[in-house]
This record gives sequence, C-alpha cells and structure tokens, in this order.
Amino acid sequence: MGSGVSTLKKPNPLQESKAAISFRILPENQIVYASHGQSILEALLKAKIDIDHSCGGMGTCGTCRIEVVEGLGQFGERSELEQEIANDRGFKKEERLSCQNEACPGIVLKKSY
Repeated sequence: MGSGVSTLKKPNPLQESKAAISFRILPENQIVYASHGQSILEALLKAKIDIDHSCGGMGTCGTCRIEVVEGLGQFGERSELEQEIANDRGFKKEERLSCQNEACPGIVLKKSY
C-alpha cells in the first residue's frame, strides 16, 4: 500500500498570495497562511481548521490550546492572562493558547485535545 509518508495538504493559491507568513498544523499536516499580527486561532479558523475556542478567542477558557512542536523560541513570554490559564491547567512549556499568540513563520503546531 502506502509508504507511511503523509502528503502535505496545501490550501487555495489565492490564500497563499494574500498571506505574509505560513506555518504547519498537525495532525492535518496542512500549511496555514496568516497575516503579520494575526493570532494563530484566527489563522486556523480562516483556513477552516477545526479547533475548539469556546470563549471566542478571549483567552479565558483554554480550549484553543496547541502544542508547539517546532519554533517555540519564536514565541514571547506568556501574557498574564495566558500564564494564569497555563498555571490553572498545568500546561507544559510548549503548550500555548492559539488565541493569545501571533502566528510565526515556519512553526509547526499540533492541536491539543
């Protein structure tokens, strides 16, 4: 059958031309395009990637948690709001809220369930 290697899904080329940066999301193994300053959550939703976000991106529920697989060094320190959620939920250092962090070029993220 297959070699076990998954293929990388690419979105519509029109999305790519409007975006300034791209990153990869797992387990979909899809390239997501984002504008500078756009949150990871906004970029995922725009790309029609299913991710929980019960508070609407306000940083109060913790359901949009993602794991940074590659590129953690591109993220700044957690905001006070994100740190409070991280402490409350016992986040590891590589777990971040997608609504509270801007998309960074070349990062690889994995949705947490």
